[in-house]
Amino acid sequence: MSQSAFPICCEALTPDWLTAALGGAEALGARITGFSADRVGEGVGFMGVVSRLSLAYDREAPAAPRTVIAKFPSPDPGARGVAATFRHYEKEARFYEQMAAECPIHAPRAYYQAFDPQSGDFALLLEDLAPRRNGDQLKGLSRAEASLAVQTLGRLQARWWQAPELDAIAWLPAFSDPSMLVLEGVFQQCWAPYAAFLGDRLPEPMRAVGDRLGSRIQKIMHRLSEPPCTLIHGDFRADNFFFGADGGSLAVVDWQIVLKGRGAFDLAYLLTGNLSVEDRRAGEAELVRLYAETLRTGGVAGYGPDEAWRDYRLCAVFGWIWPVVAIGSLDPSNERGLAFFFEWSRRVCTAIEDLGAAELLAEF
Repeated sequence: MSQSAFPICCEALTPDWLTAALGGAEALGARITGFSADRVGEGVGFMGVVSRLSLAYDREAPAAPRTVIAKFPSPDPGARGVAATFRHYEKEARFYEQMAAECPIHAPRAYYQAFDPQSGDFALLLEDLAPRRNGDQLKGLSRAEASLAVQTLGRLQARWWQAPELDAIAWLPAFSDPSMLVLEGVFQQCWAPYAAFLGDRLPEPMRAVGDRLGSRIQKIMHRLSEPPCTLIHGDFRADNFFFGADGGSLAVVDWQIVLKGRGAFDLAYLLTGNLSVEDRRAGEAELVRLYAETLRTGGVAGYGPDEAWRDYRLCAVFGWIWPVVAIGSLDPSNERGLAFFFEWSRRVCTAIEDLGAAELLAEF
């Protein structure tokens, strides 16, 4: 089967195709005879369709997975357009193909990955992380969960910190890559719909910040592409976390937005959008120090808490772009999606104001 001929929805799957995609009957010890599909992540992941497949086999096969996660393109034109602009589908398929084996943290195993550059379609069959507990960004992370996430991020980024092989990965863009710099225009297009969607929930001072930010995005992106650079997950948030039963381990999914640049982007995205306002205020300084310490423990030299704090503040205001673009371009179809958008925006806006982060825009 050619790469351009793979299924792009659950309705197109067949038992024979699944058997082959999972390694073949010989590797599995059995042949798949049927399956059922249940949608997961409703109101959570807007960039793709994610389903859990329950598999039936023609004989007992202890080593064969009983369930797998299938991930396909979104049918929503808005989501599909954003994914195409920023090459989300390509990057996730390439990550599993070329980088996942070098990942020092737990990412789900990919049984199958494919991307068609002509159509922009992709397909993934991934390890099912159940019964791990999925995080909930709307609910927010506890301080202990946030601490674990920060340490996990630090270990991931220490591995790739100023790594020469990052520059050799042609499909992995920097913030300053032309494919990423279009974010300035996208933000400008989404700003008015975002402000209208939020209405009086958007603090008046933040309207002025948004107006100023729109013309400075590319300059900030060039700054965030300056060394030291590392691997950035790009969507490092609770909905993409799976916690072990003991609460001491964390697996991370959804690698569609990977890029390279200043690692504090992931840190700011995590802390400003995934903790309650009260927990962030009480713990963010300690968590930024923990991030810098985890990098140091991982072998990173010359990047301490002060530089991490400055990068964190800049990335707090820059990271606001993501909820603006999401809210301004996507159409959430359920109550959780709406509640998620409102709360995400509220937390980030409050963080920008608390940190005085908008004052850094004067540098650009």
